[in-house]
Amino acid sequence: MRDFSAVSAPFASHRGMAALALLLLASHTMAQSAPLSAGMQHVALGSSFAAGPGIPQQAATCGRSDHNYSHLVAATLGLMLTDVSCSGATTGHILDTPQGEAPPQLSALQAETALVTLTIGGNDISYSSSTGRCAGAKAEDRCTDKLDRNAIAQAAGKLTQRLGEVIDAIHAKAPRAVIVMVPYPQVIPDSAQRCAALGLADADADYLATLGQQLEDAMVGAANAHGALVADVYVDSDGHGPCADEVNRWVNGAVPAGSGTSFHPTARGHEAMAAKVLQVLEQQ
Repeated sequence: MRDFSAVSAPFASHRGMAALALLLLASHTMAQSAPLSAGMQHVALGSSFAAGPGIPQQAATCGRSDHNYSHLVAATLGLMLTDVSCSGATTGHILDTPQGEAPPQLSALQAETALVTLTIGGNDISYSSSTGRCAGAKAEDRCTDKLDRNAIAQAAGKLTQRLGEVIDAIHAKAPRAVIVMVPYPQVIPDSAQRCAALGLADADADYLATLGQQLEDAMVGAANAHGALVADVYVDSDGHGPCADEVNRWVNGAVPAGSGTSFHPTARGHEAMAAKVLQVLEQQ
């Protein structure tokens, strides 16, 4: 079993790391009484927000990091991790659609799988691609007005059902598994916490913030309705957006500051997501 404290070692001099280390240590200690035990299989499913693009060390494909949140969770609990998360993945890529040469992510599950972590849905509603497209646009460009808002709205309206189908399919293939839905951290902060680092005009940021809230609602709603736990860092994201200092920044703005890529979680963000998963597992 890997020593999870080593993950935070490079940052030990920063403010706030002591609190994070205590949370992780407490989660690890308490999780020993949970049904999960060392050596059980953990399968990680999802998109780039699960994979960890831009965070060392990167695998050869998919923008997958060996320090994304699922790796941190598996290392803490001594689980055997199969990580098939991949940048650009949609719910279809989990259920039945190959992604390049990779088979549908669901194929990684086995009957004995004990834990499944899941972060998916943003690409179904063009969340990340729309945010990236509008980065750096001027207010007068009204970038988000040029998006296919009708198609995005239709996809968002179906997302809760679609995510429910994913959870049901996981239950069917891995009936013993604990499923933890891990929503996306809040990418677009409230207007009072925005700054130039966000890289979005106010009107574009407002639209994308609403889209992010719809994504959050769909993920939580599907998890609650279909028997999955929720490790919700979105609700803890206040003060951890792109305009926060390096210690507190969980998500990058238009230009990455340190680890991660544009409008995606930083290494700190993945540590926060891991801590939340461990906390939820302890509480079940």
